[in-house]
This record gives sequence, structure tokens and C-alpha cells, in this order.
Amino acid sequence: MGLFSSSSSSSSSPPAAPTRAERQQCWDHRDTYFACLTQHNIAIPPGTDTSDGRGPPSQSAKEVEQARKEDPCKKERDGFEKHCAKSWADYFRKRRVLEERQRLMYAKDGAGQNTAPAPSR
Repeated sequence: MGLFSSSSSSSSSPPAAPTRAERQQCWDHRDTYFACLTQHNIAIPPGTDTSDGRGPPSQSAKEVEQARKEDPCKKERDGFEKHCAKSWADYFRKRRVLEERQRLMYAKDGAGQNTAPAPSR
């Protein structure tokens, strides 16, 4: 995998923290991947686990694999997953889904749902 990979040895030392340059590479690849998803109007990255109870039911492994194969941003995703730790990639994907939910919620509130009665004097 490269960066952030765990070794197969049974040493008890914690993994080394990523350097500033490694973190920047991760963020750059994340931004490139998410820009591609946005360009293709994809809010939820293919294969993202949304089984937190607020999204659609969790997909089967076969469905996840099929979605990942059909991802129009596969090249960008591969760079993102190569340069970011799995936990970071999972976090960034879930964060994107949360931000999209918030954007939709605020857009809905701004479209006439926010009609409170005028305050009385």
C-alpha cells in the first residue's frame, strides 16, 4: 500500500504518524477524487458504507464491488486510497455524505420551510 501501511511483524511499537508531506498528498488526492465525483454529480462515493441508520440499508459485498467497478472516478479513487490510510479514507467518505445531507437540509429550509410567524409586540 505505501503510506500508512501496517507491517506484518509483531512489534509492539505504534505505527509512525504520517509526515506533513504524506498528509498533504492524502488531502490532494482526496480533493481530486471528490472533485471528480462532484463533476459527475455523485454525492455518495461508490462503495461507501452508509449503514449508520440514517442512510440506505447497507449494501451486500457484491453490490459494493459492482458499484466500485462502475465508478467513473476509479483512477482518482485508486490514488486517494493509495495515499490515505483506510481509516482516513473512510472518514472522508462519510464526511462527504454528511455534508451533502446538511446541504440538502439547509436548501430545503431555505425553500419556504422557514416561515415562522411574525413576533407579537
